[in-house]
Amino acid sequence: MKKTLILALVLILSVLSLAKPLEVWLTGLTNEELSIFREIATDYTKQYGVEVVFTNLSWSDFENRFILAAASGEAPDIGGMGPLFAPELGLRGAVIDLKATFPDFDEVVANLPPGFFTALTYKGAVFGIPYNANITVAFQRNDILNDLGISSINTWEEMKKVLPKAQAQGSNMALQFGLTENVYADLNMFMWQRGADDYTPDLSRSGFDTPESIAAFKEYVSFYVDYHIPKEIPFFQAFSTGELFYMLQYQNMYTNLKIAAPQIAGKWSMVQVPGTYQGDTLVRSASAGGAALTIFKTSKMKNEAWNFIKWITSPRIQAEFSIRVMNQIPGSIFIPANREAVLNIDMPKEDLELLLKAADEGKISTYGLVAPRLRRRYLQFAAQKAILQGEDPEKAIREAADEHNTEIKRKEVEYARFIANLLKEQGK
Repeated sequence: MKKTLILALVLILSVLSLAKPLEVWLTGLTNEELSIFREIATDYTKQYGVEVVFTNLSWSDFENRFILAAASGEAPDIGGMGPLFAPELGLRGAVIDLKATFPDFDEVVANLPPGFFTALTYKGAVFGIPYNANITVAFQRNDILNDLGISSINTWEEMKKVLPKAQAQGSNMALQFGLTENVYADLNMFMWQRGADDYTPDLSRSGFDTPESIAAFKEYVSFYVDYHIPKEIPFFQAFSTGELFYMLQYQNMYTNLKIAAPQIAGKWSMVQVPGTYQGDTLVRSASAGGAALTIFKTSKMKNEAWNFIKWITSPRIQAEFSIRVMNQIPGSIFIPANREAVLNIDMPKEDLELLLKAADEGKISTYGLVAPRLRRRYLQFAAQKAILQGEDPEKAIREAADEHNTEIKRKEVEYARFIANLLKEQGK
């Protein structure tokens, strides 16, 4: 009897030791953040009886790593990646349509900002769930504005009136990305605020040459050409010295200023970006989105993977991770995608409410068939032509639209088979 019990115990332990762990690849975490993820994942293991093994990829090669893994059949169960890359893998059949697969999908995403999903969706299929938030906000020097008799700047038209006065006093404002390869984020902001986007709503044509996009591009160019804002500048230093009275940045700048600029404590505020009126509505959309969690089609643990995604995006776990990051890594800030979790972060309530508002009103690049690096390059070249070479802004953006349209047609042919398979799976 005793031998039988011992043998049974050995068999149980052997089975447990052979149980497959859930394999999760994330992208762009620091070693400290990954360590916190591992610590918190013990909660998932206790709850679901499944061990979690994490691998951290770099932003520089995550796309190649996921493509090779999918092609070789060695993909993880869950991949954490840039949002626009998730539909790319989804259309090619590497990751699954979460909305079509899991009946409780709508319940899971109900407390996540809807604008985050434009980068994760194609033809009704949703290929990823955001688990964090990067939100473009503005930072203003209240002391400099007060000296000018100004308390707030709510629209770009108001900004145009403030700029000459501030510049006369030796201060300026700066958009987030200058003329770098990320210029698209600044340009998209002006486009979104006028109701335009990179594509027409049916994704069949470029949105660059719509009347709204042309007006947005002209306004963007005008800030550099007519109002002489800087094309590049050391943001933190310039804001600290007063060379900048206003700048657009991600929320990370908040902790940088709190910790490393004590000399201007109490002299600045985090605010929403200026907006544009559409009728009677002030639209303040700016870049806001998050890294996405996907489930690979080859995973034999899809239900366990979905449970992990639900668990990691729950208010309790999101808040716990954020609090640990900010407590254990000085100067760091992790904004959860889950709205309820945001309100549990140790920051002033008014700042958290502002971040929530900016996230809810924010947007992210729409997924379309043209690779992001290409369509973003079209915008970068258009901006450089108009600002550095003096080309007519409308001509420059129309040329970008022509290039974009040509590539869209090519991609429609290349992706025809994949799109047909996707629609077939959806029963359309």
